Amino acid sequence: MTHVTAPTQFVETNGIRFAYRRFGRDSGVPLLFMQHFRGGMDHWDPAVTDGFGKDRPVILFDNAGVASSSGETPDTIDAMAEHAAAFVGALGLSQADVLGFSIGGTVAQAFTLRYPKLVRRLILVGTGPRGGEPTQDPKVVQHSRGDSTLEDFLYLFFAPSASSQAAGRAFWERRHLRQNDVDPPSSPRRWRPRSPRLPNGGKCEEQVNTDLLAFFKAEESSVSASAGIRHE
Repeated sequence: MTHVTAPTQFVETNGIRFAYRRFGRDSGVPLLFMQHFRGGMDHWDPAVTDGFGKDRPVILFDNAGVASSSGETPDTIDAMAEHAAAFVGALGLSQADVLGFSIGGTVAQAFTLRYPKLVRRLILVGTGPRGGEPTQDPKVVQHSRGDSTLEDFLYLFFAPSASSQAAGRAFWERRHLRQNDVDPPSSPRRWRPRSPRLPNGGKCEEQVNTDLLAFFKAEESSVSASAGIRHE
């Protein structure tokens, strides 16, 4: 099975019915994807997910209150991480590698800090540290509201250069290849009207022994990376 053909499955725990898809190889440590703000399973690039799936199992899921999953979205990152942990537990996974993109990267960090034994390797993409400052670009908020259009998508996730915009358009075409069993859009009413809060001002002193790969280009991300990412 692939990104386009994997059926949507459901697992229920703690009163939340989580939607997920699993594809790629049958054996190995699965790679769990954590998505950006208001993004669902169909917002991932099949070129990326299927690429990883050649060598390992891939798991996409909608966290609580997102797209096909039930419940309400929490107003803290740590609560989102707790929902993710409940989902992982419901699948019976003893360990996973985690890839977090944008707000999914902050959730992935909280998840790793709270459940370090569950995370073998952590990949942070286009995100920032728990103590990072939010973007000051007012257009980010404008393009994050309502139904996502191609214009919104290109502004939020790609640079204005011709090559980056072309890559974004190609991504947009690939993410719409799936025609059946697609996620419904995440209704703005199911999201809190404010950014999820980080505890203690985002400051964190915990350390974990998890392999970390972090990469982003600040001008191509809707998340500020001004504070940097430190791995010890």
